[in-house]
Amino acid sequence: MPARADSPGRPDDTGRRRPRRPRRRPPALLLIIAIGIVAVAIVFTIATAVDEGDRRRPHGPYLIGAWTFGHRASLETAVEAGAIDEVSLDWLQSRADGSVVAPRFDADFLATARREDCRVFVTLTDYDETKHTFDPAVSAAILETAASRRRHADAVAAWCREYEVAGLDVDWEAVKASQRDEFSAFVEQLARRLHADGRLIAVDVYPKVSEPGGWDGPRSQDWARLGRAVDQFRIMTYNYSGSWSGPGPLSPPDWMDRVLRFAETLVPPERIVMGLGFYGRVWHRDGTTADLVWNDVLAIRRESDPQETRTASRELYLSYRRDGRRVEAFFPDAPAVRAKARMLLSRHPRIHGVYAWMMGQEDPRAWRELAGLLHTRASTTQP
Repeated sequence: MPARADSPGRPDDTGRRRPRRPRRRPPALLLIIAIGIVAVAIVFTIATAVDEGDRRRPHGPYLIGAWTFGHRASLETAVEAGAIDEVSLDWLQSRADGSVVAPRFDADFLATARREDCRVFVTLTDYDETKHTFDPAVSAAILETAASRRRHADAVAAWCREYEVAGLDVDWEAVKASQRDEFSAFVEQLARRLHADGRLIAVDVYPKVSEPGGWDGPRSQDWARLGRAVDQFRIMTYNYSGSWSGPGPLSPPDWMDRVLRFAETLVPPERIVMGLGFYGRVWHRDGTTADLVWNDVLAIRRESDPQETRTASRELYLSYRRDGRRVEAFFPDAPAVRAKARMLLSRHPRIHGVYAWMMGQEDPRAWRELAGLLHTRASTTQP
């Protein structure tokens, strides 16, 4: 065993201890240089910590963000409430040839968001405007080879550089389970390209409570691998009920809690973002469903005199008749949003924050609930 660094000496072959060497005093110039290096290191550490804090939570202990197509009125309401840190502009679309297009691009909205001190991401989808659907042919062509993945990553990075967005959000929703490894490799490569440019990357994932998941969407997403690559791991914790089920809540807090608990076993909590659905859903007697926005709820109240209750999920439940048939609807109004945010604070206080789908669909009062819980009140309880 080697002698400890603080040992008074080491015996020689005769058993006698060798005397310590006298310490040499460093010249004054070396001391000055050393002090200077330490000072620079301290400044760099502080600057890095500040920068990392800005990357994590721009305005409060928890991030509050939202996807948008460019809804100005919703942005104004959120800003007035002090409830928005970041927007993801759902504009950028992948194409099978490796190029990107932005058919909804709005330079004025981009400038407005920046003026309002919102950090701006752009969302990249595999959506095809002409087909009105997420297109598996797009992701399949891009993921096919290392060269095709690299070509598309270069095109995406170039777009982000041209428009000087802070980050990119990958929302590919038509990837097959068989493409799981290739999708992870693409996100990793894209993360390296964006990080080299000083930009952030997020990925949107389907909710699940075990690996690999129950169908193609979640099975295509390797949570542990994706979570290591990205800065934000956004879980779409909504769409719990739909045409595949009877009438029910869009995002019951207990279910959201189970999804987040599983995520925390695979992904660093400070990267996890909880999705918030701002929309509701209506179930017709013929088995069809349709999404609802807040203005639809107001119209139902004016025209149909619905019976209203609040379910265990805290979402608003409406029952009414239309064309002689009974209709049922659920909507996550402001009290429901408050319940979901409180669940986050009580059970998952270390996660990064929330992201809402999407601006323009919400009960406007929801913004003040989010600001009060995740910016103002949380700042008095978080370290």
